[in-house]
Amino acid sequence: MERDDAILEYLQDRMGRDDRDLFEADMAEDAALAAEVEVMRSVRTALASGPIHENKDAVWARVSRSIDQMQEPANVNRAPWGALLRYAAVAVVAVSAWQVAIVPRISSAPDTFRPASEQTAGVALQVKFTDAAMFTDIAALVYTLNGTIIDGPGALGILHLSFPDTDLRAQAIDVLERSDLVEFVQ
Repeated sequence: MERDDAILEYLQDRMGRDDRDLFEADMAEDAALAAEVEVMRSVRTALASGPIHENKDAVWARVSRSIDQMQEPANVNRAPWGALLRYAAVAVVAVSAWQVAIVPRISSAPDTFRPASEQTAGVALQVKFTDAAMFTDIAALVYTLNGTIIDGPGALGILHLSFPDTDLRAQAIDVLERSDLVEFVQ
């Protein structure tokens, strides 16, 4: 038994007769233990003789009412649907705002595509790119050649390219014939 617990049991008279005799023998031998018991006895006496609150029942009633007024305990297990719907709504608004306000400002696709109905200036080429060629690589190559994709790819994978003049078309043919991305140029 711990020393503090033994002192409390001794002062509250909860020890058996044998334990009480042993504890009193320990107090006779240990002056520090006897002093601790005396301090605890004086504290207990001072607390017992202290003033008692006149309205102790009223204070308890007021505390009890404030506890009863708590609307719900902190560990209520309710379905999380309301919170999930709020989070989903915030996500939808954020994505919509991003798409409307930010994406148009940061998107900078090269102006290489024209509608099929639009008249194109210049001379056209037919180019068949390899099956392994990525469309981004094709668009970048056409853009560097100052060309425009005006049609395709068709069923055979052929793209029609337009160039502003015959000199640019001739330069483009040289570059396209040497490229690893191109199967044939016509």
